[in-house]
Amino acid sequence: MILTREQEALLPSREDVAFYREHGWYRSPRILPDAVLDAALIGVSRHFDGERDWVLPPNSGFSDWKPGDPNTVRNAEVVALQNQQLRELIMHPLLGAIAARLAGTHAIRYFADSLVYKPGNLDGNESVVGWHTDRSYWGTCSSDNMLTVWIPFQDCTEEMGPVLYVDRSHHWPGTADMRTFNCRDLSELEERLSSEAPVVKVPMTLRRGEVSFHHCRTIHGSGPNRSDQPRIAYAIHMQDEANRFRLFLNAKGEPWKIYNDDFACKQKDGLPDYRDPQVFPQLWAETDSPR
Repeated sequence: MILTREQEALLPSREDVAFYREHGWYRSPRILPDAVLDAALIGVSRHFDGERDWVLPPNSGFSDWKPGDPNTVRNAEVVALQNQQLRELIMHPLLGAIAARLAGTHAIRYFADSLVYKPGNLDGNESVVGWHTDRSYWGTCSSDNMLTVWIPFQDCTEEMGPVLYVDRSHHWPGTADMRTFNCRDLSELEERLSSEAPVVKVPMTLRRGEVSFHHCRTIHGSGPNRSDQPRIAYAIHMQDEANRFRLFLNAKGEPWKIYNDDFACKQKDGLPDYRDPQVFPQLWAETDSPR
């Protein structure tokens, strides 16, 4: 995982890092070659055709669209732990190196992922992804500095329903319970948000090979795909070096749990180890920096 000089030139500048920390998101230049995306897209097709390179021990607790499921938005999670080509994509060194620089951390580990396939021209708002924060789903994580990279597999126009960021929203209070990924009424939630602060939405109309990063507290969602083509995108959730498992109770006082807690190695105290290299592989470390 050594960067070439050409890749090193694509890392965010100090100004880019300052922008990310102020606004909660960062849009990269073209960092992923077509060959890398083409190889990963083969993995996407294989996964949605039902092929698995590795079968996870639990058979439930995470989204995993399969042939025969309804022809609506396809959502599959922890795909990099099931598919060789997507595993290779998460290990692309620029993704981890950029994430580490934005987060100001010495190392970056994989945490989870989400592969979303939006068919074109579904009825109404069927292909909407509701406003939410990633942090609200990660109660067992000790860090508030985690982040996500969003990778479209095609040029992504506004018509296709790209990810939308609410600018500077990672600074807002009261988003810790914003688990509204499946709420398709974006306008209703926008009205509530606008009573707290102005809602400035920024669509990531990226060209193929460009990616965007967002802070774990940044509010984001996406509109419907109004085009005739499917919109395929992959979100890789990343841990900064400091992240560890913590006990977290939900509103009912019950321990919060995420799917990969079940098959991660356990620490001496019996709690999941978020540094398990099989489940949470390291994507970048400072010692991997250019020579």
